[in-house]
Amino acid sequence: MRCCISVRGFDAIAMRIWFALLVTPILALADQSVALSTVRWACANQHVLALHAIHATFLVVTIVATLAAAWVLIGTARTRNSDAYAARRHFVTALATASGAFSTLVIAALWYPTWVIAPCFA
Repeated sequence: MRCCISVRGFDAIAMRIWFALLVTPILALADQSVALSTVRWACANQHVLALHAIHATFLVVTIVATLAAAWVLIGTARTRNSDAYAARRHFVTALATASGAFSTLVIAALWYPTWVIAPCFA
């Protein structure tokens, strides 16, 4: 029986999948928390650039994780019908890519109001 994690250590390809599957949704939530906690400082000091830097950093990390999972998805597409393990690995990789893409979309949606409305609007 084969597994994503070998006895010798972590498989680099499996880590690309799991990072996109598990960490990118947490990054989307962390982006919201960090950006919201920075608004008071940005309003007091009139530095909106800090908010943009926070959103950009989280967005770049989720894009990189999503692209890494998509790269593995392309690689598993050829062997997805060979056995049950390959089909399961392809499904989890597709799920990780979708999770990363959705988290990227959420971060972009959270960043949009920062562009439209100033933090000290009210």
